[in-house]
Amino acid sequence: MAVEAEKPQAEAVPGSSWLRTFRNRDFSLLWLYSLCSYAGMAVQQVAVSWLVLEMTDSPFSIGVVNAARMAAFLLLGLPAGALADRLDRRKLLMGVSVASTFYAVALALLVVARAQEFWHVTLLTFLFGCTRALEAPPRQALVYDLVGPEEALRGISLNGLALPLTAIAGGVLGGALIPAFGVQGSLLLMAGAYAAALLALAPMRPPSRSRRLAAASFWRSVADGLGMIKRNRRVRDLVLLSMTAEVFAFSHQTLVPVFARDILNAGPTGLGLLTGARGLGAFLATLVLARLTYHGDKVGLLLWAYCCFGVFLMLFALSRDFLPSLALMVAIGGAATSFDLLQQTIIQASVSEEERGRAMGYWVASLGAGPVGHMELGAISGLLGAPLALAGHGGVVLAIVALAWRLRGRRGTTEATVYR
Repeated sequence: MAVEAEKPQAEAVPGSSWLRTFRNRDFSLLWLYSLCSYAGMAVQQVAVSWLVLEMTDSPFSIGVVNAARMAAFLLLGLPAGALADRLDRRKLLMGVSVASTFYAVALALLVVARAQEFWHVTLLTFLFGCTRALEAPPRQALVYDLVGPEEALRGISLNGLALPLTAIAGGVLGGALIPAFGVQGSLLLMAGAYAAALLALAPMRPPSRSRRLAAASFWRSVADGLGMIKRNRRVRDLVLLSMTAEVFAFSHQTLVPVFARDILNAGPTGLGLLTGARGLGAFLATLVLARLTYHGDKVGLLLWAYCCFGVFLMLFALSRDFLPSLALMVAIGGAATSFDLLQQTIIQASVSEEERGRAMGYWVASLGAGPVGHMELGAISGLLGAPLALAGHGGVVLAIVALAWRLRGRRGTTEATVYR
């Protein structure tokens, strides 16, 4: 399993290039959709995590709910990628927005009626995860459709910029609404965000795509995707690396509510601020990537981002004061977003136009490894405490990066490789 390195070269791109990308009307509409959709996701993360913690007082229960959301990615990643290659990507995104709106309203009504049970929250969160799994491949592939291969990194970065912007606002607002209006207030805000996302897609008219897959059956398309992962070494390696990140790095989200309430004594407002700080870090990292056209070893950059991710998780685990923890969450957000954006760019550049949806489907499926990390981290936290559990995960990340760099070096600079 290998990923070839590229000759290092980077050049700054003038700020006007951003404007050129946004002059693309359909890209601007997609960006507005992403802004609203990510806002709903940020509010959901704060509201549901706090709801489960208050209901159960158990880090493991938060891990179970997060695992239910991520399990949908494993189950639906490959079919979602095949759908993104066969169907109208815009219409798929519209369907996702409708389903997400219903999820938020249903959970809000249960909370208002004080009828929510743990299994209600878990089941509804799994269904919400299904909508997110179906959404990711068509959204990422649609960015590539609209901006083309030369602008792909910038387009994906600018579209990703919507996530940190809304994580800042959505996280802070979602946390602030809980003391004033209860969890139901945050959930209704989430429903409004997804309804706005639906409206943003309505006037979009993306370019027509090749329909060569139309004659093949849906399951044949899925089978062809399995063949792609066997023959495309770069995509296969990146998917495996993504799985380790989901288990040992991104699973830290399970313990953020525990740190906010029990370690930092910051309550739901503090949870919202920590979520917003992570969004700020993601925003800053996205700005850097969007301003650079980089033709060098993107896989090397990816590993550096992963290394920083592990270091910052360990430092956050050691912090006992809110302000340093807030600053470290900014750093965690920057490393996590750099890792994600670089992965998406490398994967999409490694396949043909007809395979991009399925390639992103594999990336989405790799997120399905998250349940292992969320449940395992929650369980270890219950036994050893949140700080020790999170520090241990950070240490594992550093060990994975060290192994990857060592195995890359064995092939030299002409054919650098990453083995998982």
